[in-house]
Amino acid sequence: MVGKIIKPNDKKKKGIIESIILLILGIVLVTNSNQIVTVIFQIIGICFILYGIYKLYHYIMLKKQFKTEDSDTLISSIISIAIGLLIILLASVLEIGLRYIIGFYLILNGISKMIMYLHIKSPKSKIFYTNISISIVYILLGLYTIFIANAAFVIVGILLIVSSIIDLFNSFKN
Repeated sequence: MVGKIIKPNDKKKKGIIESIILLILGIVLVTNSNQIVTVIFQIIGICFILYGIYKLYHYIMLKKQFKTEDSDTLISSIISIAIGLLIILLASVLEIGLRYIIGFYLILNGISKMIMYLHIKSPKSKIFYTNISISIVYILLGLYTIFIANAAFVIVGILLIVSSIIDLFNSFKN
């Protein structure tokens, strides 16, 4: 019988490495959120192109094997490749468009919440001021998203940075 040596996992080193990776990812998200959205659009475009190539290959195999033509498969493959190329070529424009859409949505949501809270005929309490503050935060986040960066990725990046710093501190403390 051949024995196998089982080594205990070094969870402390693994936790430190994961924390460092999350710290780097958080810094990248905070500093380059616009580029990350552009890269995501490019990856989506590549997926469309790969799907179109797969459908084109499927069309060619059907044509060779059964001597028939499936024009729907050919058209869908060409359209998929064209959409993929457009997404890749217009990735930065799509990023800006997405940023404006999210920003305007946040602004309109904040304004509608503020109008709703101002029309309530209740006494001015902590809840009222909290709700007004939340609607102002929505408006500010919308403006931030439109003029500066993708707020969602920046917030996720900040949370990752804080979480990884806490994890690193706890790893070194123990």
